[in-house]
Amino acid sequence: MLKRRQILKGAAISSLAIGTPMIARAQAQHDWKLVTSVPKGLPGPGVSAQRWADRITQMTDGEIKVTLYGVGELVPPFGTQEAVESGTAQAYHGSGSWFSGRDIAHAFFTGVPFGLTFDEMHAWMYYGGGQELLNEFTNPRGLQIFIGGGSGMQTFGWFKNEIKGLSDLQGLNFRAAGLGGQVLSKLGMNAVSIPPSDIFSALQSGTLDGAEWVGPANDLAFGFQNVAKYMYTPTFVDVYGGIEFGVNLAAWEALSDAQRTIVEAASEAEANRSSADTLHANLQAFERFKADDSLTIAELPADIWDALRAASKEVMDDVAATSDFHGRLTEAYYAYAEQCSGYKARYDAAFTAERQPYFG
Repeated sequence: MLKRRQILKGAAISSLAIGTPMIARAQAQHDWKLVTSVPKGLPGPGVSAQRWADRITQMTDGEIKVTLYGVGELVPPFGTQEAVESGTAQAYHGSGSWFSGRDIAHAFFTGVPFGLTFDEMHAWMYYGGGQELLNEFTNPRGLQIFIGGGSGMQTFGWFKNEIKGLSDLQGLNFRAAGLGGQVLSKLGMNAVSIPPSDIFSALQSGTLDGAEWVGPANDLAFGFQNVAKYMYTPTFVDVYGGIEFGVNLAAWEALSDAQRTIVEAASEAEANRSSADTLHANLQAFERFKADDSLTIAELPADIWDALRAASKEVMDDVAATSDFHGRLTEAYYAYAEQCSGYKARYDAAFTAERQPYFG
């Protein structure tokens, strides 16, 4: 009997020892707050942020639990990146253009004048050295950032009055962010950066004469067609229109190799999924705009395009001269864009031009 009790006691101790690592693993769960500058559920970026959070939570079986906080719920609209750097939140979802006031290099990973489209951007980031440049720029600030998808070619802007030429832009109060805002300022516009949630009311009240946001789907969701009747497309700057996921570097390094692989995979999947989602939504929204007889949908006049190219080169020369890193970043980015441009002129643009007559 004594021997049996000793055996049972030893088994209980062994069981406790075996169970201890399991308890430790349960206590090592990572609770992440994900902050964004857009409303929850907003078509495109709002849906994308929630999907990223849900997928990481599900794929890690809750080992990384990601909870989404919409615009203003936890931090100010444009304070998301700083909140992650400080550790107030563990991750953010937002446009690099919104953070370009902190450092203009952020804009390269969202959209710069006459830059990379979404498929070109993904190729540059994954295979052309873009991610390495992003890491060089942001890792020292305590951030690990991944691209999260692009809107594709955006709308240049919505205006209350017709734009017939360059002179019609003079003195207009226009919502624009990042490098695009700097270029438009050179054209005589008053570029104003305000949170997305404030754009409609500013247009409605007359505080703004015009605004850019994203593309047809998001513009429709915001109701711009109800307060501005002139829609000009395409843009010159947000041709990728990227969104990114930024993770606190300490929180990132606290993950296991397997968990980091899951976050990377989820980010890459979301970059593809959100880009496809936005294109599909834009196709449908644009059909609705075309059917609205009260709207004028037009391209920019030639003299504006000439002015945009000239002003963009001035702005980008200034950016390149900011520091050695900005110079290398500018050179690398536009070298890749030039290569893409030559390729697509021969392939994509030529095919698109020949495809259109197929439909009559």
